[in-house]
Formats: sequence, C-alpha cells, structure tokens
Amino acid sequence: MFNIDFTKLVNNLLPWFLRGPRLRAWLMSLIAPVISLHAAFVTYRSSTIFSVGTTGMVLSLESMLNDVFNADALYPRIYISDSGRKDKLYLFNAAEGRTTRLHNQGESFPHIYLTNVSEPSGFDFTVWVPAALSFDYSRMYSLVAKHKAAGFQFQIKTF
Repeated sequence: MFNIDFTKLVNNLLPWFLRGPRLRAWLMSLIAPVISLHAAFVTYRSSTIFSVGTTGMVLSLESMLNDVFNADALYPRIYISDSGRKDKLYLFNAAEGRTTRLHNQGESFPHIYLTNVSEPSGFDFTVWVPAALSFDYSRMYSLVAKHKAAGFQFQIKTF
C-alpha cells in the first residue's frame, strides 16, 4: 500500500505525446520533495510498527533490546532479571497498634543503614548488558522506560 514508484507514476499520468525527457525531468524535480517526505514516512512507519509491537513483558523487552543494541550477535546477550524490592522504612505511633521498623539497642535486629549491600534494592527488575557491548545508556534507559509497565522501577547494569 505504501510502496509507490514515483517514476512510474509520473510516466503513467503523463500523456504519451508529452513524454519528452525535458518535461519528465522537470516533473521529477517537482515531485522530489514528495519523494523525500514519502521516504521519511515509510521509515517512521516501520519504527512505529516495531515500537507498538513491544509490550512490557520481559520476553518482549529482551527481544526489543537485543534487536536494537545487539543486532549483529548470533544469540541474545541482554537479559532481564527480577530484583527483590526493598520495603520502605515506616515509623508509627504506639496508638496505631502497628509494628515499628526501628528497635532498641538491646534487641537483636539488624542495623538499618541508608544503603546496605545485603538488602535488596528498590528496583523491580534489572536489565543486564554485557560489558563488551557498547551502547548508549540514555537511549536504552528511555526505550525501557517507554515500554515497561507503569509503576515498575528498573536499573541497567553490566556484567
């Protein structure tokens, strides 16, 4: 539907007695902006079809990332893994009847630090990219942020 040969179109719409090389060249120069706009439209259409075909599912995100950033490899090397999500630190009043997250010094609970390596991160999933693969971090981040499910947080790490 969108494959238009403008040279044939000009030749077919031009009457046979006006098909001289000079008039045909003049008409092709007039239609040159339309040809460039058509090429830009076809490129935009193919990228939009690719973008719409990508969903927030892990398999779809992995496929999209490997197609965009790892197209020349024989096997997909970019993958996504789930991360344990860290609970937020809440403080409650005694009258609310809820358990508090902070404890006295004599009790045997783990210390709470702002960043603790042993605690899971605040991300829902991690995108793992090989260190040997050169990629644009901001482009990858924007692609994943565009296609991920709403409310999920992620991080990009190399391995």
